Amino acid sequence: MTPEPATPPDNHLPAEFLLRLVRDVWNPLETKMVLAVAALGGTSKPVPEAELIADPDVLVGMRADGSNRSPADRAAEALDAAVTRGVLIALGLEGEGRWYVLATEANRRKAHAGGFTVPDVPRPTPLPIERPGVYALYEQNIGLLTPLIADRLADALHRYPETWIVDAIGEAVAYNRRSWRYIERILQNWATEGRSDEAHRRDHEADHAPRKTIADQYEEFLRRRG
Repeated sequence: MTPEPATPPDNHLPAEFLLRLVRDVWNPLETKMVLAVAALGGTSKPVPEAELIADPDVLVGMRADGSNRSPADRAAEALDAAVTRGVLIALGLEGEGRWYVLATEANRRKAHAGGFTVPDVPRPTPLPIERPGVYALYEQNIGLLTPLIADRLADALHRYPETWIVDAIGEAVAYNRRSWRYIERILQNWATEGRSDEAHRRDHEADHAPRKTIADQYEEFLRRRG
């Protein structure tokens, strides 16, 4: 008997998700990474970040505009932005790296219920939702992250270092001015008037440090407040 061919993964993209992608995502690199996640099966199962960043088509796509920056770095930044914007869901286990699925309504419900597992292991381990540091800090300290605020945070991540946004949230909490408008004003002032040498030193060290977990970032944030 001739074996039947393996059933390909269902990469169907719901119309509602496609419309959200068209409406909310203006950065072509973000769009490319969302489509790469979908192409590798992320419509229904987690796709590891390592697989995405090593994919030769992704690497070619990340340098399509002629940039000299590392394609892997650009891919990682685009993934972070897509998570912050709410079109991808990041999942992760300590020491296991990140995994991604499309942020469809069905996948959101499944992720919050702990329904995604690491594939190809004897005893599947549930993957918790991993939110980016800025997203988590805002929600824990300022208020509900609405789609409008998520979009503004995503835009801020393109304009300012992530450490600036974390520190600006800390300033807003310290002065009990818990609003995005106040945080944005702080960032604009720093961009036009500059920051202290100590802040610049910390930003430089953070830019060259390994990616930290959400727990590490939040612990540092609380330590600075103390």
